[in-house]
Amino acid sequence: MGRETLLECSFLIPLRRDKNLSDGRRHKPAAWTWLRKQLRQFRGGALSKEAVVGWYPDPDTDEDVWDDSWRYTLAMPRQQVRHLRTVLREACNVFEQKCIYLCVAAHVEFVWRRGHEKP
Repeated sequence: MGRETLLECSFLIPLRRDKNLSDGRRHKPAAWTWLRKQLRQFRGGALSKEAVVGWYPDPDTDEDVWDDSWRYTLAMPRQQVRHLRTVLREACNVFEQKCIYLCVAAHVEFVWRRGHEKP
């Protein structure tokens, strides 16, 4: 039996709640615990604890928002990527974000919080 092809998937979780959606404060430990529990189902990955600094225009205010984020990297079969998107959509609520940056095999997308989807 041949080995299954895996896709590298990485995503960013900002260290603070969205200041235009929430209060901009650091996440409570319970949020990080929730994420660790969710990621166990993907059977391994990596976390880069050197903060990634990024920016984007807030879709509601059009003002630039700067975030420090942790980068998570997972390797998974193509059929699990849909489930990862579901977890990240829920993570938008847990981490109080409008969307989460996701990269699947070098293709970037944004997973939007329900009610904030963009066309």
